[in-house]
Amino acid sequence: MLKILIPTDFSMLSRKAAEYAVSLSTSIDAEFVLLHCDNNPRPSYSFVNKLDDLIRGEAIGSAESMAKSIVESTGINAKITCDFIFGDPISELDDYCEKHGVDLIVMGTKGESVIKNRIFGSVAAGVLEHISCPTLFVPAEAEAKKPANIAFATDLTNIDEELPELIEFAQFFNSTIHVVHVYPDMIDPSTFDEESTKLELVSKTSYPQITFNAVMDSDIISGLDAFVESDHPDLIAMFTYKSGVLEYLFNESFTEKMAMHSKTPLLIMRKK
Repeated sequence: MLKILIPTDFSMLSRKAAEYAVSLSTSIDAEFVLLHCDNNPRPSYSFVNKLDDLIRGEAIGSAESMAKSIVESTGINAKITCDFIFGDPISELDDYCEKHGVDLIVMGTKGESVIKNRIFGSVAAGVLEHISCPTLFVPAEAEAKKPANIAFATDLTNIDEELPELIEFAQFFNSTIHVVHVYPDMIDPSTFDEESTKLELVSKTSYPQITFNAVMDSDIISGLDAFVESDHPDLIAMFTYKSGVLEYLFNESFTEKMAMHSKTPLLIMRKK
């Protein structure tokens, strides 16, 4: 059973992410945890424990009401539990995931801009950089449906390690993985034999639902954007270290080019 964590501040954005996550349970055996983290300053007077209990009780009650509403609105009788923690969510989430065996985090994103703190919000941006658990970022306008087609953006450097990990995720949904590699437009396209590359990938993984797509473009962002515009994948996946490619992808100068993130969920998985 897949354990999916949905951090929530009870906003419409986090509710959207929760509805998207629950919609996945029509295809997989999953349980969900709605987690609220209280990061407000803590008083130091003697009956702080009573106040803690009140805050915790109110948050759990709100989460349970949200869970019930999501079951009603989606028509899916998903297994949803509710939890609450004190502290900074960016520093607490990683420990929580490890302690509770979380397989995937699902979070809402604004989808207004690719400037990191605007598209993701401050908490989600921190998760993006510091959390090791695979994280699925769901834009506000994303359609809640099974990810039948996954665009896997890769530079091919560590694909032997990355592809089996992504296949583990894709198998839950019987998804087709569309490997997308953007290469400079000054390279002769004939140097990429797409069919032989696909066969090589399939033979190494024994997963037949893989396509290879060599996109010619001098800019990685516009190349990925062109693929998303033409093929309309249900989800974009990429692997990253805790720093590096993300600083490039979400650099302010690419604001106009990253339209693909306005509606398409983004799965971030960490390179070991």
